[in-house]
Amino acid sequence: MRVGVLGPSEDEINPFIDKLKNPTITKHIMLNFYSSQYHDVSVVAAFCGVGKVNAAIATQVMIDKFQVDSIILTGVAGSLNDNLQLGDVVVSTEVAHHDVVPEIITEYHPWLEEQYIKANEELIERCIRIIDSDRLGFTCYFGRIITGETFITHQQRNKLIDKHQAMCVDMESASVAQVCYINNIPFIAIRAITDHADSDAPESFEVNVKAAALNSMKLVENLLIH
Repeated sequence: MRVGVLGPSEDEINPFIDKLKNPTITKHIMLNFYSSQYHDVSVVAAFCGVGKVNAAIATQVMIDKFQVDSIILTGVAGSLNDNLQLGDVVVSTEVAHHDVVPEIITEYHPWLEEQYIKANEELIERCIRIIDSDRLGFTCYFGRIITGETFITHQQRNKLIDKHQAMCVDMESASVAQVCYINNIPFIAIRAITDHADSDAPESFEVNVKAAALNSMKLVENLLIH
């Protein structure tokens, strides 16, 4: 079994890549893909770039060229839930595009039954067992993640909360999930909170991204080996 691990920015994936022993580096579509073993697990890791198109392209390459059997998306996100603190981690139960009219993906390809794409249940259950073992040192939540290609203002935040009741918002999860869905590949997103998805989000993101990303990566590492 081979697992694909994607991160949108270097801060979100390089701490994992740095732990891979003597990886084989394949340059393709202007990206580097790192193939190696993480403990006894065959992995391919890549910094895919920020945004939905970049994430979707890298996901399809992972599936076609590297023949991964599942994909984990790791990184950071903005909170849409007042219970979330900076550094907390959200594990996706389902994801959706908040900036796409639902009919675009329910009435046209890929003809989803609804706008929310479910994460893989087995991967969710494994995350639950890891979190229940209390080996992480930070708080984790499970819930809906929504995706759009912009930092959220305070006014937009309230509208998104009312519409989607999501835990957090990012710029990649729904696109990776959609690509995995059409390829029948198990998927999960693990995102740590850097900001509260408001007018201060860009500055808060810059300050907190490195520390928060280490939390999401710690759960990913545990997921790979347990």
